[in-house]
Amino acid sequence: MRMILVRAFGAMGGAGLLTLAGAAGAVAVSGPAAVAAPVRPVASMAASAGKVTLYAGIDRPTGITVGPDNAMWFTNLNNSIGRITTTGTVTTFTGPGISDPYGMTTGPDGALWFTNIGSNSIGRITTTGAVTTFTGPGISAPLGITRGPDGAMWFTNKGNNSIGRITMAGIVTNFTDPSISGPWGITAGPDGALWFTNNDGGSGNSIGRITTAGTVTSFTDPSISGPDGITVGPDGALWFTDRYGGSSIGRITTAGTVTNFTDPTIAFPVDITTGPDGALWFTNDGSIGRITTTGTVTKFNPQWLDVAGPFGIVDGPDGRLWFTNNASNSIGRMATGGTEKNFNGPIAFSQQASPVGLTAGPAGSVWFVNRQTRSIGQITATGKVEAFPVSGPQRPQNITAGPDGALWFTEDEYRGSGGAIGRMTTAGKVTIFTSPGIDDPDAITKGPDGALWFTNDGNNSIGRISTGGTVTWYTGAAIYQPKGITAGPDGALWFINGKHESIGRITTSGRVTMFTDPKGNIQSPSGITAGPDRALWFTNGGRGADSIGRITTGGAVRTFWLADNGSPSSIAAGSDGALWFADGGVGRITTSGTVTLYPTPAGAPASVITAGPDGAMWFISNNYRNTIGRITTSVTPQITGDSPSSGPVGTSITISGLNLGGASKVAFNGTKARIVSDTATKVVTVVPAGATTGPVTVTTRAGNATTTTSFVVTP
Repeated sequence: MRMILVRAFGAMGGAGLLTLAGAAGAVAVSGPAAVAAPVRPVASMAASAGKVTLYAGIDRPTGITVGPDNAMWFTNLNNSIGRITTTGTVTTFTGPGISDPYGMTTGPDGALWFTNIGSNSIGRITTTGAVTTFTGPGISAPLGITRGPDGAMWFTNKGNNSIGRITMAGIVTNFTDPSISGPWGITAGPDGALWFTNNDGGSGNSIGRITTAGTVTSFTDPSISGPDGITVGPDGALWFTDRYGGSSIGRITTAGTVTNFTDPTIAFPVDITTGPDGALWFTNDGSIGRITTTGTVTKFNPQWLDVAGPFGIVDGPDGRLWFTNNASNSIGRMATGGTEKNFNGPIAFSQQASPVGLTAGPAGSVWFVNRQTRSIGQITATGKVEAFPVSGPQRPQNITAGPDGALWFTEDEYRGSGGAIGRMTTAGKVTIFTSPGIDDPDAITKGPDGALWFTNDGNNSIGRISTGGTVTWYTGAAIYQPKGITAGPDGALWFINGKHESIGRITTSGRVTMFTDPKGNIQSPSGITAGPDRALWFTNGGRGADSIGRITTGGAVRTFWLADNGSPSSIAAGSDGALWFADGGVGRITTSGTVTLYPTPAGAPASVITAGPDGAMWFISNNYRNTIGRITTSVTPQITGDSPSSGPVGTSITISGLNLGGASKVAFNGTKARIVSDTATKVVTVVPAGATTGPVTVTTRAGNATTTTSFVVTP
């Protein structure tokens, strides 16, 4: 199905949280204006303790339209709205009123209007980024949206099989009819009515027409088998895509006469628009199609299009076709002759890239690996991103800051090549080194001897490369599919043995020692780092082994089990004297073994983590979401919500948040309450006698946290 309901990021509580609630007919709830930047945070957990920020660019774009400012505006399924100029400059807007946006079009008021699947609402965004959201009981999983001939916006409600209408003031009217079944695309017809596609996956597949007064007519035909996008053609008829079953392009006159066009090059078409050349242009599964009004089909297959990538399409103000690439996280531009260009968001990890590299580097930035686009990315603490292409034989895999002020990275084996080691200056100049001693390299780190050390998964060895490019490699029966590597506190290199369930140590002269544990406390280890206690800390991610391990330089092993069964994959020492790890969320463990778990926004699990130059921890948040995350190392308590938010004296209240463990006091508007229980993320308390309506405060040894809304004490 075209409908994608997976949410990239969950909405987090805090100041300025927009609550969508409305009565039938008219309710506008305005949120704070979104702030535009080339790349800006798209999700953040409030307060200072464990504050998480996610950065993203173009992420699974769907709908696209031409804005009143002659730029293309598009919806991202990561809760953001994107804007791209005809020269490719991308700006991203976020805000609490943007929730899984899908369809988008320009309204008669000079703003952009869009559908929010995630919050069952209609959104409006000005060209400066101010967001307003409208709700109503008739809005349910809205998809397509268009400007009507009556000065209102009309949209399809797939969730309740209806057609909606919303005025510029936010007054919502809902129209139902037995023939409306799974409505999807919608457009204003040449006859003063609205035309839409009914795609219920069954007998209800049809083309619908609704007048501005709400009269519905349905047109069926055996050739209509899963219609999706719809538009007005240059011939005064309605043209639509048949995505499911037939894989065809359909045409229907305003009198209801249907013509169906098939061709071997039409494959699961999604959206359709009239081009500047008088033909119809549509997005296919992996290609762009063109069809004349007489039915002649031409296929354009740009090499950079991902399979199932192109989605929405629009005729741009520059005489070109612009389209969203949902699978490759990019916006495409094509001339009518087929010349194409692709604009990518700067963060682009491949779905096959696991793990990908991340390191604190020179210039006060965090540097990361883009496997899909074969580039190295730089991100500042404010979220500014720049990407530098690399030209090695393979895709980059892992990265570290070198002793020479450059970035060093591994390129793993791909289709028979042994891989390479790359070096890139902060200005983007790249040098690639190959050698028989470089064979499917994985992790890389700066050694105590001023060289770079790396693990070779392909030839079961540990490699060393000087800053001048001289390669040495060390083998031994005990080294088998090594993975992570780090410099130890004892002047040696410590590494993970992927298949031998062991931890390895190699001196700078090449002497190897292998450590196993008879109690089975080393199971499928992956990440490893030197801790502040002069021990090595590693992650155990095997089935049933979900734990953090510690090994002394003498080989004594201890395991700390995790309660969340999160399969930790990466670990790094933080500026706060603790170890931080990625296991879906982000975890913190003290050297004595106390564990605190911090959830990341929904749909954005953390997989690789490193300490940033700003004292925060930075992580890759889900290779499939193309995102970089940042979490502060402060342990100040914070509150993200309370449930219930009202009640009489004696009501049990659960306060949710972070760093709440060890709470010493809870007060309702200043009146002290009894603490029933407390954990790092929850405090259970009871509304005390004498309490009055007001904020709730939780006190720990690290400070105070107060709710942003008042708890209402009822009689």
